[in-house]
Amino acid sequence: MQEINVNELRPHPKNDYFFDDMSGQKWNEFLESVKTSGIIEPIVVTQDKVIVSGHQRVRACKELGISKIKAEVKIYCNEDQVIKDLIETNIRQRGNISSSSLKMGRIICELERLYGIKKGGDRKSSLAMVDQKTQSDIAKELGMSVGVLNRYKKLTTLIPELQTIVDEKQIAASVASRILSRLSHADQKRLILMYGKNKIKNATQAEIQQMIRKMQQLGNTNAELQVEIKNKKEENKSDDENDDEKSILERKVKLNQSEIDRYKKLQHDINIFNAKKDDYSRKIYSVIELAKLSVKIQHMLETDLAPIKFKRCMEGLDSNDPAIKDLTHTVNAIDQWSSDMKTCLLNARKM
Repeated sequence: MQEINVNELRPHPKNDYFFDDMSGQKWNEFLESVKTSGIIEPIVVTQDKVIVSGHQRVRACKELGISKIKAEVKIYCNEDQVIKDLIETNIRQRGNISSSSLKMGRIICELERLYGIKKGGDRKSSLAMVDQKTQSDIAKELGMSVGVLNRYKKLTTLIPELQTIVDEKQIAASVASRILSRLSHADQKRLILMYGKNKIKNATQAEIQQMIRKMQQLGNTNAELQVEIKNKKEENKSDDENDDEKSILERKVKLNQSEIDRYKKLQHDINIFNAKKDDYSRKIYSVIELAKLSVKIQHMLETDLAPIKFKRCMEGLDSNDPAIKDLTHTVNAIDQWSSDMKTCLLNARKM
């Protein structure tokens, strides 16, 4: 046993799932009792300071400004043992377990799971628990008959939207367990879609039954329409098959034409590529040849045709000398060639 600061304690995450907080006159009386007599019975917590038994006592301490509370720290082997203590200590200490019919159903289902009670009632559990129980044992501990116990359980089979309506007491739990729980989840959803939650709230048993009948009649009408549509399809099946064959042939023709068009386009693309390739080849050849010419002329001008080499040879010769005349004619020819080349180069730049 030890004293623990109430601010260090954490509520069990499933406490609200199974139990309601005290409220109203009952809560005021409990607060007054704690104020007058203090906390008489220690709470129970896990090693991690999670409350197993004593959520309302801790809540009262916080409200009254009591900082510490006596606690028994228990070591649990698994979470199922924690849940078992959470539920059963509340049953023993509160007496009136839960004002919510839905939460009562959850408690019953959880106890049956813990004790391994399967559908059918009083079979003993195969779980390794020291004190095995039957469904009758659980019903007796909760102060109800097995029939009432099973009605509470049925509430847990409702879809969440209907569970909320039941938990908020906007529809009688008896109506929900006897009528709504018999519907499949799909039909429960259809009922809400057809009428809306507001219309279902506060509806009487007779009104709910009438809603369900109308929904089922509409469902039967839809089923008949489906059969009629199916029969109509069977009648037109042969015509449909002929149409299908025609459609298949038309698709094949379209596919063949499509393949031909693709081939033609591919051939066109290849021709364009080849033309471009030939054009590129010609351009490459021209560049190489012009480069060779440029290098050759440059080399000749700098070596074999350099004027300085022939300057001394021309000294002492006059303009009438045959060699001078021939060389003059050649130089003039070179001038003409240079002029023609310049014209070609200018035209090339403009292209």
